Amino acid sequence: MLLSKSLKFVEAEKGQAEPFQSAKSRLVENLQTQLKCADAMVKGEAYTVPSTKTVTGEDGVKKTVNVQHAPRHWYWRDQSGQVRFCIRVFNKRIEFEQGKTDILVGKDANLPKIVKAIIEAANAGEFDPHLKQVLAQRQKRKSN
Repeated sequence: MLLSKSLKFVEAEKGQAEPFQSAKSRLVENLQTQLKCADAMVKGEAYTVPSTKTVTGEDGVKKTVNVQHAPRHWYWRDQSGQVRFCIRVFNKRIEFEQGKTDILVGKDANLPKIVKAIIEAANAGEFDPHLKQVLAQRQKRKSN
C-alpha cells in the first residue's frame, strides 16, 4: 500500500495568529528588550542585539554578515534631567489620557523597576483596551 493513500491531506493554514494576541505578545517581547536596555544603562553598559545585514563586497558580490546594533530606546532624558518612558505598539505611542503618552520615571535607577511593573501590567491585561484601540485604528487605515 502506498503511503500517500494512508495519509489525510488538508488545505494549508493561513499561519497568521489572531492580531490581538500577536500584538500583545510583541508588546511584552519589546518591553523585555527595553528592560534589558534599562538594566544595561543603569550599569553603564551598552546593550546590543544581533542582526544580519546585506553588504556588497569589493568584488560586487552581495553577502550577509552578522552585526550588533542597539535597539531603539523607549526612554529618554527630558530638559529637566528626568527620565521619561513611553509604551509603543506598532511604533505608535499609547495615549493613556488625552495628550498624555509619557511616564515620568525620575532617576535612572528607577527605570528597570518601572519597566518590570509595566511588563506585569501588560501580562495582566491592563493595556488590552489600548491595544484594541490601536488595532482598530490600524485596521481602519488598511481598509481605506
